[in-house]
Amino acid sequence: MKKIFFVIILFTAAAYAQDDYVNVDNQVYSFLERMETLHIISGYNSFELPKPRKDIVNYLKEVIASKDKLDNVDRKILNDLEVEFEYELTGTLKNSESVLNSGSYDIFSQKNKYLFYYAKPHKADLFINLLGEGEGIFQNDVANKANLSTTLGVIGGEIKGTFLDHFGFSLKGTNGYVFGNKEVAKLREDIRYNFKFDENKPGEAFFDESEGYLTADYDMLRIKFGRQRMKIGYGPMKSIIDDFAPPFDYLGFNINYGFFNFSYFHGKLLGDSYFQPDSITGGIEVVAEKYIGYHRIGFNLSNAFNFGAGEMIIYGDRPLDLSYLNPFAFYKSIEHANRDRDNSFLFFDFNNKSITGLKLYSTLLIDDIDFGKLGTSWYGNQVLFDLGLYSVNLYKILPLDFKFEYTRVDPYVHTHRTGNTNFTNFGYNLGSILKPNSELFLGELNYRFTNRFNLDASFSYIIHGANPVLPNGTIINVGGDEALGHRTYDSNEAKLLDGDMEYSRITTALLTFEPVKQIFFSLKLVYYNESLQNSISNNQVQSYFILSAKL
Repeated sequence: MKKIFFVIILFTAAAYAQDDYVNVDNQVYSFLERMETLHIISGYNSFELPKPRKDIVNYLKEVIASKDKLDNVDRKILNDLEVEFEYELTGTLKNSESVLNSGSYDIFSQKNKYLFYYAKPHKADLFINLLGEGEGIFQNDVANKANLSTTLGVIGGEIKGTFLDHFGFSLKGTNGYVFGNKEVAKLREDIRYNFKFDENKPGEAFFDESEGYLTADYDMLRIKFGRQRMKIGYGPMKSIIDDFAPPFDYLGFNINYGFFNFSYFHGKLLGDSYFQPDSITGGIEVVAEKYIGYHRIGFNLSNAFNFGAGEMIIYGDRPLDLSYLNPFAFYKSIEHANRDRDNSFLFFDFNNKSITGLKLYSTLLIDDIDFGKLGTSWYGNQVLFDLGLYSVNLYKILPLDFKFEYTRVDPYVHTHRTGNTNFTNFGYNLGSILKPNSELFLGELNYRFTNRFNLDASFSYIIHGANPVLPNGTIINVGGDEALGHRTYDSNEAKLLDGDMEYSRITTALLTFEPVKQIFFSLKLVYYNESLQNSISNNQVQSYFILSAKL
């Protein structure tokens, strides 16, 4: 029976073959960034996530070889990671158990837990997990003297595996239900834009999400096709692509020569939408076609310095454009050849860690620019700039990390003449939460009480110049909204932070506790103190309590 079960799954894998990439929220990324900054590993760059398990394991091997340089907490974190990545490190599953494989299964053990696994090195492997999550959300609106709450339940599963060392697959699906206030549930971004969670249907409180991808891995060349969340950029607030917008499907590849690498993907986004009524069918939601292209070349000039340059393109209202499917072309030039209908971006990034325990990073994104008008307030000079540092200089004294980041987003950055070419997916900015015409000052602390008990605390101060709205509804466009590009009758002058000034002070504390392997408790507190346009104040506390398990 077990052989029949495996043949069925392997046949499915042949249809959905893909390699395993470690999800962007895995703790291994913060651990490796710390190891990179401490000069314990070399060649690691956190600019593009997620990364393949094979790469992560190679970095972990470097750390294992220098285990004596770690503090007590990181040694225990490394021990946990050695268990999590045991199969890739050693080819064994001595620290793993499953419901269907093992004679005994203890949900409270400190081993890797699976519903089922099969492993034959260099031939094929398969791992199946059940996923579960319960969450309580509480909102204390101080300004309106209102206390609201809701609870959510999520169940799902995950299947992943590889075969013949080069091909692999991953498939993850979840379904959830909201048991309380639906508006409070929308404090979670993934519910806010979820199609199944339709506010126009009072009895509908379900939501779902799915990820899946195929990969082929030939060491220097990796190909990936599917859907998985990604983050591109340095620091806590990713300046290129963050995970606030809905995930999207893409086809991409990476070429890695060691001293330099090339990354590319082409993805499908959701453009402007509207509801088209129909008396016979009941109507349908019409969504415009929209696409994104990305490529970047990165150079590892030394163990202490990385530099990269890349482009992005947003286009829509037509089928796939072969011009942008070509990864080895300058998007800006191709855009001109395509009669200037699309929205292109150029960016540069660097990462320097010459001083042990200190990393400096910066990104410059150019949405549009006229060098002849530099130094003026011309609206077409649209630049995003961030500068940050990551410090673990107290490593030998305290298990404490510190981050500071400054970001400036000029007016009209991420906008375009038409809605189907702005930098959004279904109306949500693909980058950070920052709107154009904004500045951000951010500080973050990470304290590791133990290997399983962690505190992340941050404070963000955001200044935003919002587009003024007159009593008759007329919008004075100062470039403060990515959904509204420059119009022919708008002023050609656009100074940073013009418009209605908005101030946001956001304090966040996140406690994460893993008492048992793969069972997590999280408590997140967020305090908003905002002064918004039209004399609106937002003063509220949001609390999130989450229990999640992977069995």
